[in-house]
Amino acid sequence: MPYLAPPAYWNRYLIQVWQYQTEVRRDLAQYRAAGLHAFHIDRGWKQGDLVAFARENDLPYYVDHAADKGLLHLTDKTGVNDILRKHELVARPVSLSDPAVIATLKGHLEKNVATTKAGPVLAYSFDDEISLASFNSPSEVDNSPTTVLLYREWLAAKYENDISRLNGAWGTDHANFSTAAPVSFEAIRQDHTRPPFSNWRLAPWMDWRAFMDSHFASVLGDLTHYTNTLDPRVPAGFVGAQQPSAYGGYDYNKLGHAVQFLEAYDIDGTNEILRSFWSWPEARPRVQTWFSNGNANLDRWFHWYYFLHGNRGAIAWPDTRGHGPWFGEGREAAPFLGKNRAMLEEIQGELSRNLFGKNARFETDAIAVYYSMPSIRASWAADVIPHGRTWPNRSSSLDNQAQSAGKNRIAWFKLLEDCGYQYNVVSNDRVAAGHLLSEGYRVLILNRALALSDGEAESIRAFVRAGGTVIADHWCGLLDENGNGRPVGALDDLFGVERAGSDRYFGGGDQLWELNGEKYQKPYLERLDYEGAGRHEGIVMPERGRPAIIKTASGEGRAVYLNLSPLAYFDHAERFSAAGTSWRTILKDILGSSGIEPDITATASAGGVPFPPVEVLRWDLHNGRQLVGVVMNPSRQGAIDSIGEVGVTGFAVLDLELTRRGGWRNAVNVRSGESFSAADSIKLRWDPFDAVMIECDRPIDP
Repeated sequence: MPYLAPPAYWNRYLIQVWQYQTEVRRDLAQYRAAGLHAFHIDRGWKQGDLVAFARENDLPYYVDHAADKGLLHLTDKTGVNDILRKHELVARPVSLSDPAVIATLKGHLEKNVATTKAGPVLAYSFDDEISLASFNSPSEVDNSPTTVLLYREWLAAKYENDISRLNGAWGTDHANFSTAAPVSFEAIRQDHTRPPFSNWRLAPWMDWRAFMDSHFASVLGDLTHYTNTLDPRVPAGFVGAQQPSAYGGYDYNKLGHAVQFLEAYDIDGTNEILRSFWSWPEARPRVQTWFSNGNANLDRWFHWYYFLHGNRGAIAWPDTRGHGPWFGEGREAAPFLGKNRAMLEEIQGELSRNLFGKNARFETDAIAVYYSMPSIRASWAADVIPHGRTWPNRSSSLDNQAQSAGKNRIAWFKLLEDCGYQYNVVSNDRVAAGHLLSEGYRVLILNRALALSDGEAESIRAFVRAGGTVIADHWCGLLDENGNGRPVGALDDLFGVERAGSDRYFGGGDQLWELNGEKYQKPYLERLDYEGAGRHEGIVMPERGRPAIIKTASGEGRAVYLNLSPLAYFDHAERFSAAGTSWRTILKDILGSSGIEPDITATASAGGVPFPPVEVLRWDLHNGRQLVGVVMNPSRQGAIDSIGEVGVTGFAVLDLELTRRGGWRNAVNVRSGESFSAADSIKLRWDPFDAVMIECDRPIDP
């Protein structure tokens, strides 16, 4: 869908209160006393009086369930329990291939938008926590006849109407596409539980999952287009989005083109995926859900962190899950809200208006981190090996805690940030199309890139020959883009990796999983099945009998193969252990020798004791000035109903030093107004639950 800028009155960070255990007309005085200036309208039909109230009181709102509930988000009434925990293919009780269902969704949109567009609406959300089935829980939907017909058309297009190509990928002998049919994971599961990867053939299942992701995105794209015809001023999308996984419909490379507004739970780096895919000039609005547990410090950190990462606001869920109500019986605001009133006013004022100016751009280093749904699906197939036949019971919440692809991705994000770098996530199709070179990247990180196409491999080789650096962790390119095994990895020649055809992994030799989902109730590090595995400076080596680090040169560039797993780095304590130090030393050496050094180095301490989880973010204000932000950067296990587990370190006020290559010029602390003399470093005191924001002259380009 084309980019649709947020309405002019959404020119600042806005906290939008969900109408649960509160009512805006009754509690408006308490909202304003707490620094809350926006809310939500549910559906909207027949709520013209509420729209008028919002207009009269200058209260912006977003509209949730604009396409109602029970269709995009299945419920008990619409049969969600009939399609879960099953091995076989099942029809979606409310098929998104049924024209009557789409007409019903559009009918709800027509009624709800007609009423709510008369006020200061921020965005239209079709529904909350939508899914092909239920969140990311495995379900082999949609086996309805109409969907299967669409699937066959999709297959014919993918394989260019050449049935021999499909048969080659699937290992089948179909006479034509009319006999090709969806395949459940159970039908192929037992052939994919052990090495060698060269024997794997995931294509019949992976094609089915890829089609369903595409189908889901196309339906949402159609709804977005229809909503734009009803109100062409306001972006449309949905809220409660999940992390990428094999099930659910969450391929952000497709969803990012289908909708114009999103609230995605930040689980395993979803926020940075969207930040990258929705970068300037199409900075589509995204928000987070604010789940307060009554801890005013964490609330403060939450808003500063996501604001400086480019979120345009937050949806406030006004329930602390046992830590007291937001508004008491006398309707007074809870103490934790009162403590942050000044901050909430500040972050929703001129400060954010400046950051969300039409020319402001989030700045990154020339580092690309790879995003590939084929690799995510293949990784999931390895993850579920410990479950055996019980894989359909692997709930979405379990997947969020024990998905290797997700934890690998967020570990790489934290590792780069801890080393002082920012990055962009780049999709596999853009890698194949040569965008690494055309967009000026100097480093590509292939994170758990199990599945690579020949086109991607050749583009990566060209990138290296032209002077780029590619860094891969284990198992790189052992499958093709369809999930079928290769005799050797797609880039083994580039990396100088030799395979004997009998590779062994981790401590058990034949073990292909890292995060054991059967141990989901244990602490994170205890879920990692590393017993007997080799280690390099405390870091697990997944591939037995292979060096930890292999470096080669090709043309003007070089390739680095890391036989190392970053999964343990996600753990907050492990990040700042000796093994974490080893990881940062390894990465800084590779990036430094590739000519990439951090622009700004931040060091924090209390009484001489280092405080390591510090992140520096940079925004180009496009007027010769730059905004530099500093926030605490803990590991966080996000959740769909709470702030989740946050690895906070308990220092109070810290000594912070910011050293900048080329020095600071005309620097001002925009929150305090303090000016700094020209120097290489700035020193100040910092509360880590707060944010430092310094505006200064941009560095002079060489």
